[in-house]
Amino acid sequence: MQVVGYEFTGSAPSTVFTTVDDYFAYIDAANAFAAPAASPFQDIKTDQQFYKEMTWLSAKSISAGWKENDGSSAYRPLTSVSREAMAAFIYRMAGSPPWTPPQTSAYVDVPTSHPFYKEIAWLAMSGISTGWENQDGSSSFRPGLPIARDAMAAFLYRASGYPAYTPPAVSPFQDVAPQQQFYKEMAWLSARGISTGWTENTGQRTYRPLTLITRDAMAAFLFRIADKAR
Repeated sequence: MQVVGYEFTGSAPSTVFTTVDDYFAYIDAANAFAAPAASPFQDIKTDQQFYKEMTWLSAKSISAGWKENDGSSAYRPLTSVSREAMAAFIYRMAGSPPWTPPQTSAYVDVPTSHPFYKEIAWLAMSGISTGWENQDGSSSFRPGLPIARDAMAAFLYRASGYPAYTPPAVSPFQDVAPQQQFYKEMAWLSARGISTGWTENTGQRTYRPLTLITRDAMAAFLFRIADKAR
C-alpha cells in the first residue's frame, strides 16, 4: 500500500492506514496539535525549545519516555538517540504496522530477545537500514550506537519512501560537500524545510553532519516530517 511518504514494497506489511484519507486525518491531527498546558514529562518545561514537538510524540504514542521511581515520566531531551531507539521511533511513526518478525535475526548483534527486535527487524525488512556487513559475511546493526545527523537524514529519507529528488550541484550547507556520504539525504531535508541547520556568523548555513542527534531535536525532525507530508 502506498500512502504519501510511507511506501512499503516487497514483503513489507500494509500500514494501519487503510485509505489515504485515514493517513491525512492522522497528519491533520499532527498539524492541529496544541501542546498541553502542563508538561507530560517532569524534565521538560512548557517554555523550552521543541516543547510542542516532544509532547506531540507523547500524544501520538511515539515516545513514552521513562518512568521514574516517583511515578513521573521523563523524556531526557538532551540524551543522544541510539540506532535501536531510532528504529522504535520510525516504526511507531509509520503507525506501528502489524507484522510478525522472523524467528531468526538478520543481525548477529540483535537477538530475537532484544527489546526492540521487532522494530529493528522491520527496519531491515523495509529497506530503511541495511546495517554493516562483517568479514564473515554476517550483518550487524550496532543497536546501541548513537546516531549522527548525517545518518539520521538517511533514515528519514528512506522511511519517507525514497522520494524522487535530485540534489543541487551546490550544497545548501557550507560544511556538507556534494560528494560526501548522505549528501542527497541531507540536501533533501533542507529542500523540504525539515532542517534549516545553523546560520553562522559568516551568514553561511551549516548542517553539522557528525553532531549526534539528541531526543529533543529528533522530536522536531519527526514532527516536521508529519507536518509537511501533505
